[in-house]
Amino acid sequence: MIEITAAARAKIEALVAADVVRDPALRIELDRNAQSPLAREYAITLVERDDREKTEIAINVEGIRVFLNLDTSNLLSGASIDWVEADGESGFRVSDPNAKPKAAPRAGSVDHSSPLANRVQQVIDEQINPRIASHGGAVELVDLSDDVLYIRMNGGCQGCAASAATLRLGVEREVKETVPEIREIVDVTDHASGENPYY
Repeated sequence: MIEITAAARAKIEALVAADVVRDPALRIELDRNAQSPLAREYAITLVERDDREKTEIAINVEGIRVFLNLDTSNLLSGASIDWVEADGESGFRVSDPNAKPKAAPRAGSVDHSSPLANRVQQVIDEQINPRIASHGGAVELVDLSDDVLYIRMNGGCQGCAASAATLRLGVEREVKETVPEIREIVDVTDHASGENPYY
């Protein structure tokens, strides 16, 4: 899960005290002006909590709201947000231990280091994805934090009108029956950008 450093928290509190924002949230986006074509770089802005866009998910990181979208949901796997002041410049900065070339994530590309993640992945591979493959869809395990599972829908499931039903009646039921330790499943899919939805 994302970590927010003490320096970043202190800066957010200072901005609230200065009435720059009232009810803050950190929006993390890919930096479209980044110079390196090989590594992901991020732009972080402090916005009001009410400014969440429909394509963003909102997560709570120890009392601080963070907005992520399809391009930044990979940060759920251990990134940290810091406030940095150096060489006369300052700003929020993301440290992403999983930084890799800019490319669309592939289903099954997550490094599963825990037995629980392996069990969830097995359910996805053996029970869920074979059932939705006929619709051109697939489910990808994005992250697992304690008892909360983060997934992304791809192919025909991205933007599909029945995706909510697939999540509730298919993914949730199958996962929770087989892996009862999972309490909540969060869909981080950007359904608005689906190019070939089944419905």
